[in-house]
Amino acid sequence: MSKSFNGKDIGAAAQRVAEAFVANTERFNKLDAAGGDGDMGTTLSTVSKAILADIAPYGDDVSEAFMRLAKIISKHSGSSLSAVMMTGLMTLSMKTKGQKCADYLDLDALLAEALTAMRQRSKAQLGSKTVLDGVHAISQAVKGLEDAHQVARAAHGAAAETLTAFRDKPAIMGRLRLEPSKGVGSDDPGMVALDVGVAAMTHSAPTYT
Repeated sequence: MSKSFNGKDIGAAAQRVAEAFVANTERFNKLDAAGGDGDMGTTLSTVSKAILADIAPYGDDVSEAFMRLAKIISKHSGSSLSAVMMTGLMTLSMKTKGQKCADYLDLDALLAEALTAMRQRSKAQLGSKTVLDGVHAISQAVKGLEDAHQVARAAHGAAAETLTAFRDKPAIMGRLRLEPSKGVGSDDPGMVALDVGVAAMTHSAPTYT
């Protein structure tokens, strides 16, 4: 099993995630309507369709692949979630500059760097029941793992477990922060999107159906 990934792998994974996001547009919108504008699915679908329309082959360069995706997001969406995603991708691009491949063993450190930048951009703290809690869980779960199969299994498990762990917790960010109790018993839309995305990325079945 592969112990590293390159820009072509990133491009292929992004295409799979984009297809999954488009397929879940209405589901994401319904989840988001509980405490937001109800347009998260539409936002992710718009960006995803742009990724799918970008058919030029990806090269091996890891940094360029991450930056290419960040630029697509920047061009096609101005939402807060998109801004956080773009920030994470740009950070990953900076941290892999000049690399034709990246080791899975270094993935936890890369995700930790991206998470720091995403937290600064969003002002969200860990434990606030946001997508960042899922990213943090994944970064911890893949620590010390060196091949694609191990990483895929750990990442998917962490995303699913985070959904379960936070389901009965109040929402602290977004509109629901005004009435946190309304978030108890429901899943955060961003966390659900992360679970769906990781499942698509790793060829797994999503936890949320």
